[in-house]
Amino acid sequence: MGRACQSRCVSRPLTGRERAVLDALLAVEVPGIEDVRQQAKTVSVVGGCGCGCPSIDFVTERGRDFTPRVDAGVVDTYDGVFLWTTDDRLGGIEYVSNSEAMATELPDPSRLGIAPAL
Repeated sequence: MGRACQSRCVSRPLTGRERAVLDALLAVEVPGIEDVRQQAKTVSVVGGCGCGCPSIDFVTERGRDFTPRVDAGVVDTYDGVFLWTTDDRLGGIEYVSNSEAMATELPDPSRLGIAPAL
């Protein structure tokens, strides 16, 4: 797994790419996803990773229950993203890199192999 991340605080709407990736990840059927889809309609970015990767947070603090809900591998790489919740709240999108060069934005959704998290 890639580098250790430190969070940075921001307050902004999602970019078009971030919204497209979020919508693609939310298309997977997993228990409780309908509530998360409702939350996603009004979500904004409140934090991200200080290392420069494209991970984004939708909550300022993680609750007791950190749960990966949806996994996605990036086609033709060893990188991936996952959608996580905390205490049943939409938490964020985490980017995981095993590449030498760190991505600076989330991959196009067409490049994601998306599946429920195990």
